[in-house]
Amino acid sequence: MGEFDVGARWDENPFVFFGEGELIDAGLSELAPENPVKAIYENLAPLIIRSPPAKRYPQEPSGVAGFNILTDPLSALMPTSAVPDPIIGITTQRKMRPTVQGKEGMATHLNILVDISGSMMGPEAWTGANCYGYTKDGYGLGGEDVAMIVVAMMIGQAGISNDSFSLFSYNNSAQIVWDGPSQDYKGCLDYLLADYGPRDMNRPFRPTGGNEMSAGLTLIGETMGQYDFDQSVTVVITDGTFTTDYWARNQCLNEDYTYSDEYIRKMGPLFYVVIGSGLDPSNMSDDPDAKSDCDQTVEAFQAVLKEKYGRSMDGCVLGFNILVGEDGNFTDFAGSLVDMARVNSGDSDIAPCPRL
Repeated sequence: MGEFDVGARWDENPFVFFGEGELIDAGLSELAPENPVKAIYENLAPLIIRSPPAKRYPQEPSGVAGFNILTDPLSALMPTSAVPDPIIGITTQRKMRPTVQGKEGMATHLNILVDISGSMMGPEAWTGANCYGYTKDGYGLGGEDVAMIVVAMMIGQAGISNDSFSLFSYNNSAQIVWDGPSQDYKGCLDYLLADYGPRDMNRPFRPTGGNEMSAGLTLIGETMGQYDFDQSVTVVITDGTFTTDYWARNQCLNEDYTYSDEYIRKMGPLFYVVIGSGLDPSNMSDDPDAKSDCDQTVEAFQAVLKEKYGRSMDGCVLGFNILVGEDGNFTDFAGSLVDMARVNSGDSDIAPCPRL
C-alpha cells in the first residue's frame, strides 16, 4: 500500500491529507462552490429588468405648512415667518413634499414585505421545508432563497426608475430589513446576494416561527405613512399556508392591528404574491380537481378582499407554483414581481390593482 505524500500539492493529489497551512486555504478557495442565489440572479436579471428609466425625484424640503408652537419642533420654524405671513396669514414651517420637475417628476416608493415563518426555510436548513427546485450544482432552494433572488431583481428595477424603497419581514412580529426610504441600490443588492450559509444568522430573510402578516402591514404604515409620496407600491411575498377565508382575513384585515390592507392601499397599489413549490404533490397529481396550498391561499385572499371592497380584487393576489429550472416558470414569476416594481413608472404589464 502506498503512503500519502504530505509534500504534494493539493491540486496534484486529491487524496493528500493536510493538517494546517496555506495549502488548505488555497485548496478550499479553489474548490469553493458558486453562490447559487447570486448565480441565478445574475443569469436572469439581464433578461427581466427593463429600462430606460422614468424621471423620478425623491422628496426634498420645499413648500410651507402652518406652524404650531405647541406641537411642532422649533427646528422646523422658518425664521423669516416668525410673524404671520402677510399673504397666507399664518406662521409657517418647512414641509417635506415631492418636488415635481418635468412631466414625469414624481415622488414614488416601493415597499417589500417578506414572510419569514418557519415554512419559508430552505431544505438545506430543515428537511421538512418546501423545496422550490435545485440549482445545476444540486443546491436545494427554499422560500427564503426565492425571496432573496426576486427581491434583488425588484430593487434593481427600482434603481432604474429611481424609486426609493424599504424592506420588511414578519414572523410573530415585524422587522425592518432595510430602512427606508432608501436609494442605496448597490448596498442593498450586495446585502441580498452575499454568500450566506443555510443557518447564517445574518441572512436577510432568515425564517423562524410565527406568522403575523398584519404586524408587517402595521410596521409599513407606521414607518412609511409619514411620508408624502405621490404613490407607494407595496408587495407582500408569502407561501401558501392560509387556505381558508378565516385565516386570510386574519392576515390582511386584522382589526387588532393599527394598520391593515385598507390603510396601505390608500398609499398605492398593494399586491399579495403567494408562492408554492412545483414539487407539491397536488401539482403533480392526475386529479384535475386537486388544488395546492398555494392555489387555495390565492382563492381565500381574493374572496376576503372582494367581500371587503365589493369588487373583484383578483389582480391584487397572484399565485405561483415555482420550480426553479423547469419550464421557465421561475422566470415568469420573477418577471411578474419586477413588473410590480415598475407600476410607479406607468409602464407595467401587470394587471391593474385598485388603489382606494
